[in-house]
Amino acid sequence: MQFVQSPAGDEVAVMRWAEVLIVEQALSRYAMMKPDSNIAARMVADVSRVVQEREARMEDEAEAGSTWS
Repeated sequence: MQFVQSPAGDEVAVMRWAEVLIVEQALSRYAMMKPDSNIAARMVADVSRVVQEREARMEDEAEAGSTWS
């Protein structure tokens, strides 16, 4: 994981795909163990959304690349 600082001073974590999946699993486990943790539940939802969006982009790219003209 790398951290990149924006010109506005915000910091963004840049991760490899495998790292994102590991984070998703770890957050899911933590949220199951601590069901009262609202922040964990929100983080799991955010990471899961990112994973689903990436999978959808990959499917779209695969479909676009496999089209025969």
